[in-house]
Amino acid sequence: MGSHDLDFLFIGAGILGSAGAYALSKKLGERGVKAAVGVIDIDMEGEHSSTLKNAGGVRATWRNRANIEFCKYSIDFYESIAEIIQFRELGYFWMHGARSWREIIENHPLYEEYGLPVELYPAEEVPSILPLVDNLEGIEGLSVSRKAGLIDHYSLREFYRGEARKNGVRFFDRCYAARVSVERERAKEVTAYDIAGFNKDRGAMEERVEEILVDDAVDHDLPGIVFRCGTLINTAGAWAPRISALYGFKDEGIMPRRRQMVVLNCPGVDLSPYGMLIDTSDIYFHKEGANIVAGYSNTDEPYGYNFEFSFGGLSEESPFVKHIWQPLWKRMSAFERVKFIRGWAGMYAETPDRSGYLGRVPGLENVYECEAHTGRGLMISYGAASALADLLVDGKFREELRHAEDLSRERTSGPLFEGLHL
Repeated sequence: MGSHDLDFLFIGAGILGSAGAYALSKKLGERGVKAAVGVIDIDMEGEHSSTLKNAGGVRATWRNRANIEFCKYSIDFYESIAEIIQFRELGYFWMHGARSWREIIENHPLYEEYGLPVELYPAEEVPSILPLVDNLEGIEGLSVSRKAGLIDHYSLREFYRGEARKNGVRFFDRCYAARVSVERERAKEVTAYDIAGFNKDRGAMEERVEEILVDDAVDHDLPGIVFRCGTLINTAGAWAPRISALYGFKDEGIMPRRRQMVVLNCPGVDLSPYGMLIDTSDIYFHKEGANIVAGYSNTDEPYGYNFEFSFGGLSEESPFVKHIWQPLWKRMSAFERVKFIRGWAGMYAETPDRSGYLGRVPGLENVYECEAHTGRGLMISYGAASALADLLVDGKFREELRHAEDLSRERTSGPLFEGLHL
């Protein structure tokens, strides 16, 4: 059984784990502190990771200060490396129904306070901004958030990892956490199954990984690797509750839920001037290459781990037709003729108030978490990682991210309710 001694160990190498390792190693380097930082994951490439399965949108116009600060801080950083991560600051164009229109008007002073340019237009002005819209039924107004747009999730994740590696961070692939040894309220070591040698055939390996992620069905005869750690950080996303259970924290605040995305082609529809567009039906869509990526947050989806894609097809019974194509066609007649290309399913981690957790895990002295930001992981990654590094190194947050304290499990300022995550 192999072993490693680490000062900081992240479990989960998705966008938040990779960003956290980068931000922490960067801060330690700036302080002249030498520390061993490691990140383990069963699926480092991200075949089943939520990071590579999201819509790629980035916005800062949320309801709560913590989420706004994280996103704004991140966007400021993305602007500085825009070419590297293919950040296209083309804006968010949101068509609001009555309730969300009242909400955006109410929140507008908050956006102004943070210097976020958000334009509000009455329904009758929508066609002048979105010429494709030829049915205004149900639209009360349009908000256009300019400090927002689209990003390449793979490029951003690889940027974080590349910079982290330069700082000495070690990434361990095909490691599935199995046990966490805890003594006197401190995590001492993590034992992980090493599944790297399970099968050299990539297809068979991915099938096995999916079985483990869905059912937690792992061969207990697999070799193990021990990671002794000074500080443990849970960044396992939708699988964070499984990790929490290993160190004795019963997590009833995070639930996994499947989300599905589709790629379609529609001749004559040019979305290139826009970033993300959102209809009153909650469909979100944007241009991606020669095609269009679209999604729908179906809140009636049962909780659980499920990677099966079931949204496709052009039959009348198809969820794609019912929840995506028909509402788009109703709003914009140019969507009359569409071709379904492909689709995929990925996992969200939802909390009761739809805001994530960042802070020390209650009851444990050296275990921290940054997880369950429910569709915002990509958007907030640099801000959240910077706040996490502050907490780990300084024990407090920098001024620009001071409301990160609201994301603790205690929620001292009350629930941080958020709406649609895209």
